[in-house]
Amino acid sequence: MDERDMVRRVKVFASSELKLNILLCLKYREMDVNDLQAVLGGRNTTILHAIRDMTDDDLISRGRQGYRLTNLGKIRVCVLESLMAVLDDIEARPDFWLNHDISSIPPEMLERLSMLRRSEMVSTNPASPLEIHERLVSLLSTSKKISAILPLLIFPKDSKAFTNALRRGSRVDLLMTEKIARSLLDDGSLSAYEVERLLNFESFRLRLIGEDLRLALFVTESFLYLGLYRHDGVYDVGTGAIYLGESAVAWGMELFEYYAQRSRELDEGDLKRVFRSVVHPEAEAQALAGEEPGAFDVMIVEDDPGHATLIRRIFEESSPRWRVHHASQLRDALRWIEDSYGRPFLVVADYLLPDGCGLDLAGKAERPLEVGFPLIILTGFGSEKIAVQAFKSGVMDYVVKEADSIQRLPEIAEEALLRWRELKRRAVGGEGHPSPQEGQGLPLKV
Repeated sequence: MDERDMVRRVKVFASSELKLNILLCLKYREMDVNDLQAVLGGRNTTILHAIRDMTDDDLISRGRQGYRLTNLGKIRVCVLESLMAVLDDIEARPDFWLNHDISSIPPEMLERLSMLRRSEMVSTNPASPLEIHERLVSLLSTSKKISAILPLLIFPKDSKAFTNALRRGSRVDLLMTEKIARSLLDDGSLSAYEVERLLNFESFRLRLIGEDLRLALFVTESFLYLGLYRHDGVYDVGTGAIYLGESAVAWGMELFEYYAQRSRELDEGDLKRVFRSVVHPEAEAQALAGEEPGAFDVMIVEDDPGHATLIRRIFEESSPRWRVHHASQLRDALRWIEDSYGRPFLVVADYLLPDGCGLDLAGKAERPLEVGFPLIILTGFGSEKIAVQAFKSGVMDYVVKEADSIQRLPEIAEEALLRWRELKRRAVGGEGHPSPQEGQGLPLKV
């Protein structure tokens, strides 16, 4: 079929606006000419002429209550509605489809874009550039089944969205590119240790694909998230499309399975060979000293006695590995830190203290290793300005004092330690910035 013949057949299929409207009106019930005129307006003779043409084409037949669609008419209505759904979606978000690379969406999937109905678009907000990720993580927090394609690490901090889902008993099927697998250890947001920890869950499955995919995909039982690259080859972190409903989920699963069939599954042995698992020097030293594997000192710098007691109890009840210490003032924390150099420890400090600010512990550092120890900052109120200041000072994490966040502090600390150990390993191997001299992050003397 040449292009001219295709255009002719489309014109015949689409027919006229009146005929299309008559077909759509007859989709749900039989209607006579007066019923159709009441809905569509116009003259009876014009409607009758259109009905006569469609009857000759076997699209409409006479029923007991009026006119009805034949099987051919029903099929044409379904196709027309699918086409209109695609056009509505494109017109609702022209920039999303026009300014992004869609080469990784197979042609057969583009033909079924009409399945993406009940869609919601989340675009970047200059005041909150990570809004799309926050929305995605929020939706994932209640999902029972997650199938995801990651061509890059789109989460701004870590992979706890997957870990939390697995702990809730959800199933996670993760497909990532081999390019990301090779560079995994070079990104502080997701380390090989964390992936190995995910593999301990029976409900977790990891696959690798050698293709250079140009899309990110999350499919759950209730929604689909689609993220795309811009034409300049950069992933658009601030824009994504969230589609709701069974039809969108079915489309997303078809796309996931398309690439899943072209991927290979990893087991734990493969993972160790791919990521060149390393030995934790702290764990070795503790074993030689006869200490409990993983035992770790954590200093809580908090001037509110109630908050300090609560945080201590949460750490101690979460695991016997935590040896919790407490200081209510900055100067006492600095003295303990100086006395503790030579053994591993982590500090959780309130942002506001009677004699200073928790960020004072980082000194003039700009990266975590320059601080000299893993530092987590607590604050009683969320502030993007404070968060940016904290991360620019080499802080490992920033936690608002909310019930859920406080309860998760041991988990947050574990994740911070994993990233800290990986940063140290890369620094020793010459891959990162050199380790600082002990105490480099301390700005004050006590």
